[in-house]
Amino acid sequence: MWEIKIQDRIARWGKEMTIFRKVPNGYEVLNTDFQTVDTVTDGASALDKHIFNLDPEVFEALVNAIHKDYKPSEGKFTEGKLEATQSHLSDLRQLLKLK
Repeated sequence: MWEIKIQDRIARWGKEMTIFRKVPNGYEVLNTDFQTVDTVTDGASALDKHIFNLDPEVFEALVNAIHKDYKPSEGKFTEGKLEATQSHLSDLRQLLKLK
């Protein structure tokens, strides 16, 4: 399973992102061309050589695009529940002639 590590850039303003997965002999790390993969065998610190540097605007655009077009595979799914609750309350108001 692929993992994504995002952390604050210490030396500059922005974020650093690394995309990797554990394999028996180390890690496979996605290169910055988003097409090729390197196998890293000398520990997790070698992942730092495969960092995508994202300025704040690019990072915000990435997060917004993911949030808009994709649902999380884990975590809370409260957004859909809230919409369903609001729809249910609207139906109840109509049935009870409160609206």
